[in-house]
Amino acid sequence: MIITVFIVGFVMAGILDLWLRKKFSIQKNEKFMDQYVNKLHFVFEILLCAFFIVNVAVRGFSGKYLYFVLFLFFGLVFAIRVVMEYVFKKEQRKFIISLAYMAVCLACAATILLFL
Repeated sequence: MIITVFIVGFVMAGILDLWLRKKFSIQKNEKFMDQYVNKLHFVFEILLCAFFIVNVAVRGFSGKYLYFVLFLFFGLVFAIRVVMEYVFKKEQRKFIISLAYMAVCLACAATILLFL
């Protein structure tokens, strides 16, 4: 079941990405660091990743609950990107792609939650 959620999530994200980039004429990132709006955004995501890793290590999540937390974490990362891109780089419209990824991650998390 988890594999199915992963596959459907990746396919949905890929299709949405291609469709939204074509519809709104959104350019792809040239480099890895292009995805961050500013240094504060980069630091905030690094801290969020560290918090997630420590949280998983301390609580010892396992099984389906770990995958639920993982998708929830990525949904939160993309939610932060939506806010940062909307506030600082609204004219590039990259927040639309991040919003789509956030929706896919949260939908996958909700699907896994149904089967816990």
